[in-house]
Amino acid sequence: MIWSKLSGSHNLSGTELVEWNLKYHENDSQGDTRTDNGTTINTQDDEGSFRVFGAEGSYSVALDEHFIKTGAEIKRLHQRDDVVTTGTIVSNEQQRLREDKGSLYLQDEISVGENLILTPGIRFERSIRQFEQNVDTDYFAPSLHALYKMSANDNLRASVAKTVKLPRLSELSDSLDSSLDENDINHPDVTGNPNLKEESALSYELRYEHFFEDKGIMSIGGFYRNISDKIEKLTTLESGRYVERPENSGDGKLWSLEFELKKSLDSYVKGLGVFGNAAIQHTSLESNGVKRTIKGTNDYLYNIGIDHRLEAYALTYGAAYRYVSGYDDPIDASGIAEAQEGYGTLDLYAKKRLDSTYKLGLNLKNITQETITTTSKRYTSGVLDETQIDREQSRFHFLVTLEGRW
Repeated sequence: MIWSKLSGSHNLSGTELVEWNLKYHENDSQGDTRTDNGTTINTQDDEGSFRVFGAEGSYSVALDEHFIKTGAEIKRLHQRDDVVTTGTIVSNEQQRLREDKGSLYLQDEISVGENLILTPGIRFERSIRQFEQNVDTDYFAPSLHALYKMSANDNLRASVAKTVKLPRLSELSDSLDSSLDENDINHPDVTGNPNLKEESALSYELRYEHFFEDKGIMSIGGFYRNISDKIEKLTTLESGRYVERPENSGDGKLWSLEFELKKSLDSYVKGLGVFGNAAIQHTSLESNGVKRTIKGTNDYLYNIGIDHRLEAYALTYGAAYRYVSGYDDPIDASGIAEAQEGYGTLDLYAKKRLDSTYKLGLNLKNITQETITTTSKRYTSGVLDETQIDREQSRFHFLVTLEGRW
């Protein structure tokens, strides 16, 4: 996997700014499977690649009570999937997908008096996809944000916005990624859906913020989202094998209450701070005339942590614990119900500034390596036909980063 980015900003004057960046992402994958049942040797070779190149630029200008920003983005995506099988099943599947995306946006940050800032905006996006069936999609996404300064330390924010989620290329590819030696409810073959439509939503949000005098913030808020053509992954039993593919399952609703806290404890220990956030969620979905929750939605989650800054050594280190509650999905359209127990992860991290240009970072992710338990049940005509329980130990990994800014 390769990620690369090149960006720049230019001050044309005291009130004008131009920003741009170029991005490139590359991801290659390859897998080989070989089974021998004594009479027949089956092999499967999977190769895939994904390429993204994008460019974007923006122009900002301050005019009296207005701060206007406009910009454009272009992006080209390529995906290749090759699956070759020999043995009892002989096949050679090749899938090529390409997408060209472009967007334009305009927003205006308007100061109304001393305490109110309004930010209306609109975005236009067009996507041209070429695969088995070519699909052109374009849409407008308006938004309106408001910030009311209740006092020097208190803000009230409100917003309403339309968002559109286009299917990923992998979700449109009908290439079948299968395993010859393992296939069950929790480990199905994976394929896409060329008929998948975009998912759109209208979101409303309200949030209160309080800033502490000694650094830090406390906020509480919530949002409500009305979703059309929700994309979910459904698993079905086809010719004796389980196959997972994305589907537009129906129209849904999601609301959430959120709390966030960042607080300096400098008065107790120099450089010490704590942080935390939590969210409670509730969903509903109407699919084929049946109401249920949205698949895989956790009821609540929270994150708590502590960090310490040693100014003399330009070193910051800390720990964070994240807990994700379980979920209990009802029976979906394919007759499968899934439940998962809650689990937590503990991370440790440190950042050291080497000089004015470079910063070195170390992240130790998921030190506890908790076991994730998933129970899946398949029903036929309302009668329980199969139960599967998987206990998967989550993995520890680490990340070393070197940041430079010139």
